[in-house]
Amino acid sequence: MKTLIALITFLSAIPAFAESPPTEFVTQVLEPTGGKIVRPKSWFYAEGHRESMYMWTLSREDMTGNRPYTTGVRIQTFVGVKDGTGKTAKEFILDFVAAKKKSAQVLRSCAEQDQGLFTRICLETEEGSHRILYSLFWGSSGLDIAVVSIAGTTKELWPTFAPTFQKMGDFELIDMKRFSN
Repeated sequence: MKTLIALITFLSAIPAFAESPPTEFVTQVLEPTGGKIVRPKSWFYAEGHRESMYMWTLSREDMTGNRPYTTGVRIQTFVGVKDGTGKTAKEFILDFVAAKKKSAQVLRSCAEQDQGLFTRICLETEEGSHRILYSLFWGSSGLDIAVVSIAGTTKELWPTFAPTFQKMGDFELIDMKRFSN
């Protein structure tokens, strides 16, 4: 009887809506820079660019008509940061991180990593009912570009989608071959 009660208690703790993480991925080209990111095949893709900002959103939910999404990755690239904000790209990113640390519960952060064209840091937070991983980049050698990548979902869905976010975190922002010659 104790075993039956323990089994019932265990099974009742498993959410009825539990799902498996995506297993089939496709390459998505980030236009107009020619960058690439892998995304789950069933996910949606949208672009939203302005004069000095490029934005790509990949989400589990359809965003058509400006509908919100719960699970996804958004990459925002800011060019000409110094002219637009009066700050270097690094200052812009570090100010963003400082503000986020004041407004959200920080779960972890990572130190600066030299990635060639960019330097990367990260910040993982809980914000209300959501868990978010920010990957933040600034241009190396005076490159006046800042990048904010936001991967997030609800706290409950995080364990399901964290491996997907990790895989999507290895993206190429710019296809340098496209711009050389």
